[in-house]
Amino acid sequence: MFSRKTSGTTTIISADRVPAMASADLWTGLLRYELWWIFAAHDIKQRFRRSTLGPIWLTLTMGIMVGALGFVFSQLFKQDMTEFLPYLAVGIIFWGLLTSTISEGCTAFIDAESYIRNVPMPVSVHFYRVFARNIIIWAHNMVIYFLVIIVFPPHFSWNILLFLPGFMLFLINLAWMGLVVGVLSARFRDIPQVVTNLLQVVFFVTPIFWSAAILPDRTAFIQFNIFYHLLELVRSPLLGHMPPLQSWAIGLTMALAGFPIAIWLYRRAYARIPYWV
Repeated sequence: MFSRKTSGTTTIISADRVPAMASADLWTGLLRYELWWIFAAHDIKQRFRRSTLGPIWLTLTMGIMVGALGFVFSQLFKQDMTEFLPYLAVGIIFWGLLTSTISEGCTAFIDAESYIRNVPMPVSVHFYRVFARNIIIWAHNMVIYFLVIIVFPPHFSWNILLFLPGFMLFLINLAWMGLVVGVLSARFRDIPQVVTNLLQVVFFVTPIFWSAAILPDRTAFIQFNIFYHLLELVRSPLLGHMPPLQSWAIGLTMALAGFPIAIWLYRRAYARIPYWV
């Protein structure tokens, strides 16, 4: 057990109550959306403080990257720009959301050290802050997708409606992965470096700027690449296609298995996070 002083009195908190307090912290932090959303917006404003264009640079940077990679790789792989550029744009945009949420999730609690130790607010607010910040950046980058489909419209169908459940499943998996690496990184400071290097390797073996169709046999690093299947849940509907059933199965299995693990880990580590950071 440990003690905490409030208003001149000392409250004794049993270790048996800590898991319940951790669950309450996750829920209370989620409900404090006005707090973590303001924090997230402030982070982006501070990044572009004294800049003339401000957050518009997010869209411009993504647009330049998509345009340059689209021109180069369409020539290298002899791809039709009409089909390849929307495919590349969606892949790059959602890969950016995926990797930035996970990599920044590693330092969600570490960077909030002063808040965690000195300000009475739910610890989970700092994770939600990172998550919301990357959602805002993703929203800026989605402007590129709409510009691309205006110039190179894909063959849309009713499959586009599957984007909503696919995106929700995508976000759920991002949330539990970000929370897990955040907790582990607070305890083991080598985790951020491991995650960064792992994501760099995965980038090259995941069909983002190249299509899985060029490998008809679907080798193991595609079949069992969870990041590829997460991308397919959102990329295929936005291009007018039906996501593979395998991608739905893997995404749902990851969510059902990973989310309870993330909550269990947070319940175990909740009381120790202020000491680890």
